[in-house]
Amino acid sequence: MRGLIISVLIHSAVVASPYIATLFQDEIPPPPSVVYDMQTVLKKLKQLDPTKKPPTIARPKLALPKVVVPIAVKEDEVPDEQPEMLKQEEIVEAIVDEYGNDTLAIDPNAELVIEGDGEIPSYDQFIPFEVAPQPLPDFSPQPAFPEMAQRAGVSGKVTAQVYVDKKGEVKKWRIVQAKPEKLGFEEEVEKILPKWKFTPAIQQGNPVGVWIAIPFNFKVQ
Repeated sequence: MRGLIISVLIHSAVVASPYIATLFQDEIPPPPSVVYDMQTVLKKLKQLDPTKKPPTIARPKLALPKVVVPIAVKEDEVPDEQPEMLKQEEIVEAIVDEYGNDTLAIDPNAELVIEGDGEIPSYDQFIPFEVAPQPLPDFSPQPAFPEMAQRAGVSGKVTAQVYVDKKGEVKKWRIVQAKPEKLGFEEEVEKILPKWKFTPAIQQGNPVGVWIAIPFNFKVQ
């Protein structure tokens, strides 16, 4: 009987333990209740205008960029953290490394000059540009294959250097190299060069006249 009573008491304590534990906890207040007046809400919704444009936000006024004019100073007056401007030879070498000698015909020892109005600079003078001239498809006829070379079954290559002015027209040209020579390759190239037209070269947003080289390959079929 003692064992039965003790067993009943233990089981009763285990079953009632959750309820007993709540007696020692702080009472949690219920969440606040919010009461909405539906008539007021509907009245506000009816007052909304769906065609009304959103408010315009004014753009912030930005200060104009300052124009910096370079001033020549002595080398000992240049601060160490000041980046140095590229020399003429370095500009030419950088463009040659990027585009190659075969397309621009730039001599590493060429002199950097600025084109004058109406003047055609010498072919060995390099004029800086950011966008190279591009031949127009409808105005870039290809040279005919020389009859003498065709009979002999000889292929060839001609590199011509042309001056493209601000309007994209060829104003001057010269044959830089012809392999093999005296088979008519260079003569056929010179016949079509005046007919070529280009998009002008661009430097700082303005068209400029420049010298470029055009390779022509003659292959026997």
